[in-house]
Amino acid sequence: MFNSQILSFVLCGAAAGVAASIMLCPMEAIRIRMVSEPDFVRGGWLQAGYKILKQEGVVGLCKGMNPMIMKQVPYTVTKNVAFDILTKSFYAIMLAQGKKLTAATMFTIPLISAAVSSILSTVTSQPGDMVLSLVNAHKGDRRSSEIFKDIMNSTRGFRGFFVGFHTRLLHVGVTVTIQLLVYDYVKRLCGIAATGTS
Repeated sequence: MFNSQILSFVLCGAAAGVAASIMLCPMEAIRIRMVSEPDFVRGGWLQAGYKILKQEGVVGLCKGMNPMIMKQVPYTVTKNVAFDILTKSFYAIMLAQGKKLTAATMFTIPLISAAVSSILSTVTSQPGDMVLSLVNAHKGDRRSSEIFKDIMNSTRGFRGFFVGFHTRLLHVGVTVTIQLLVYDYVKRLCGIAATGTS
């Protein structure tokens, strides 16, 4: 099991997701506060960060760490693992049918794989994103578990985690698709095999 390539992909994605969570958490706290409370500060994000730090301490900038991990780890794992598996599968099918990998194929396969990966990563990270937004929206110390229960006990139930999903799908879908296409293209420019071909 531990020699599984898929498990290796998942572990690498999870580690990257945790690292991204640590780096992104303070910036997300600032961004969400500025959006949810437009009059919170007159200056930019530095002033907002300083105000949160002054009023709430470091905890104010890091209080969304649990939901950030709930969002970022599934997002990163799904995005990376799905892209690797899909490209590998599509290339394997093409080669098994005796077809040559043309320039068009080498663009189309990563494009389709990236688009599907973007949809899957949006779906898996949406609940964490919803909880993260509510944790950071206003001053206070509501716990992630309390917000999770409130959403589940609302009239929407589990669907409450997917409020705003379509807008986020558009945002994440475009971002992830372009990101993965650039990633694959730059790999090839550097002489590294295209994702899924090695």
